[in-house]
Amino acid sequence: MKLNKLYIVLLLIIALGVSGALWYMNDTRQEKAMIKEIMPDAGKIKVIDGALDNPIIKENFPAIEKIYSIDNKPSAFIATSTGYEGLIKMLIVINSEEEKIAGVKVLVQGDTPLYAGPIEEPWFTDRFKEKGLSEYFNRVVIDPEKPTDIVQVTGASLSSQVAVNNVNSALGAWNYLVANNTKGPIDNFISQEMWHKDENSFEIIWPDDNSIRIYIDDLEEFNKISTETILAKTNGVRESIKATGVLLFDILKKHNIDINVYEALGITGRDNYYSMISKDIIENRDIILANIVDGEEIPKEEKPVRVVIPDEMGPYWVKNVSKIELYTHISPKIIQNVYIFRPFVKDIEPYYYEYYGSQDESYLVGNMLRKFGDVDQNGFFTMVASDGLIKNETISMVRDRYYIKTAGDNAPMNISPGFKLGYNVKEMTSFSTTTDAVIFPEIMLKVLDNENLPQGTAICLAEALEEALMEIDGVNGLTIVDINNKETVITANQLESAYLIPQETGADILVDNNIIEDVLKIYKAQS
Repeated sequence: MKLNKLYIVLLLIIALGVSGALWYMNDTRQEKAMIKEIMPDAGKIKVIDGALDNPIIKENFPAIEKIYSIDNKPSAFIATSTGYEGLIKMLIVINSEEEKIAGVKVLVQGDTPLYAGPIEEPWFTDRFKEKGLSEYFNRVVIDPEKPTDIVQVTGASLSSQVAVNNVNSALGAWNYLVANNTKGPIDNFISQEMWHKDENSFEIIWPDDNSIRIYIDDLEEFNKISTETILAKTNGVRESIKATGVLLFDILKKHNIDINVYEALGITGRDNYYSMISKDIIENRDIILANIVDGEEIPKEEKPVRVVIPDEMGPYWVKNVSKIELYTHISPKIIQNVYIFRPFVKDIEPYYYEYYGSQDESYLVGNMLRKFGDVDQNGFFTMVASDGLIKNETISMVRDRYYIKTAGDNAPMNISPGFKLGYNVKEMTSFSTTTDAVIFPEIMLKVLDNENLPQGTAICLAEALEEALMEIDGVNGLTIVDINNKETVITANQLESAYLIPQETGADILVDNNIIEDVLKIYKAQS
C-alpha cells in the first residue's frame, strides 16, 4: 500500500514537471513568434539559460524575467513590474545592430482596464519604437521636450510609469550585457511617492486656513443612505447604479459647518481630476460620499469615497476624493463681451495634444484667458455643452491645466491629464469667465433653432448671446467688431431681427439686410 502511494506521488511529480515544461515551451514559442513579428529579419532566437543568475541583472533590474538572444546577442527581454492593481508584463525587442528599440508589446495588463487599458495600444507602445539605447526614458504628463520623454496615457500615470520602468529595465540589461555599460538600477514596482495621496482619508478645507481630515472609519458613525440612480457620462454611456454612503451635509454639520453659507464646493480626486459644485446643486441635490456601489465596496482606484449626485451628470461624480474645498465667494457672471472662437485664437499657437491616441489641435486655457486682460480670480470658468451640461470651475484650476480640444471627436471639448473620457464637457457651445465669453457658432447650430437664409444657415443672434450666458434683457444696444476693428452699433430693436451666420473661419452677422463679415467680438454698448 505504501509502495502504491509512493508510486502515485512520483507520477504526480512527473506529470507536473512535464506540464510545466510544456507550458514553458509553449510560452517561449509564442514569445519567439512575437519577437519575429517585431523583427522579421531576426535570425536565430534562443532563450539565454542562466542569464538571470547574473548578480547585476538580478539586483539592478529585477523586472527582467527572461532574456532571448538574436543571432547570439541578448536582444529581447521579458519584463514584469507591479502597477496600481496588478502586474504588467511586457516584451521589449532591441535591434542590437542599429542600437535602437525595434518594438514593445504588452503581454499582460493586470491593472485597472478602465484607466490602464490604453497602454496596450500601439499608439502608446510605439512611442518607444526606434528610440536609442543610451539613456533611460522619462515619463512626462503632456509635453515631451527630449527624445527620451514618453507621454503617459491620460489618467494612467502609475501604469504608464510601470511601462517606462519595464522598458528601462530592458535598456539597463542590454547596456550591461552587450555594451559593457552598467547603468543605474530600475525598480520593478511603483515607489510610494507616486501614490502621493491617502486612499483611506480625505481633507475638507474652508477659508482662513481651516481644515479637517475625514477617515473612512469615521463614516461609520453617520447614518447611511442608499439611492438607485443613473450615472450619465458625456460620451453617451448611461449606467444604472445603487450607491450607499454618507451625505456631505451630515459630515459638515457634525463639524459645525453650515454648507448653505458657501457659494460652491471644489472636489479633487487623487488622480487630480477636479469638479466644482455650484450653489444651485448644493441647495437642490443630495451630495453623497459613497463607499458601497451595487452592494460591494468600491474598488481601490475609487477610494476613499466617490461622489454620487443623483440627477446630475457624470462630470460631477468625482472618484477617489482627496480634497473638498468650500468657497465663500464666487463673483456673479455678468457677460459684457462675446468673442467668436476662430478669429479670437488666430494669433495663439495651437498645441497638438495627444489624448487617448488622437493628436488634435488644442488651446491652453491660460493662453486664451490672457487675451481677456484682467480676469476676476473669484469668478467661474464656465463651459456650456450641446447636451445641456453647464460645468463651472475655478479660474486657478483651469488656467494652466485645461486645454480646449478644437478638432477631432467631440470637439470642442475640455481635456487635461486627469480627465478620463466620459467626464469631459463635449461639443461646447461656449466658455466664459465673469465678464468674457467665447462661442463656437458651428456647435450652436446644433442646439438652437436655425433658418436657411440666402446668406447661409443662420441662428438668432439674441439666442446665441443668451446661450453664451449674456443677459440681454434691457440692453440698450450692442457693438459688433470685425477682425479689422471696424465697429457697428446696433440697437435693441435691431437685435430682435439680427442673425448670426456661422462660417468655416468664424461667423458673420446679418442686421437689417446688411452683412457684417468676419465678426471678432460683440459687446454691450455703454448706456
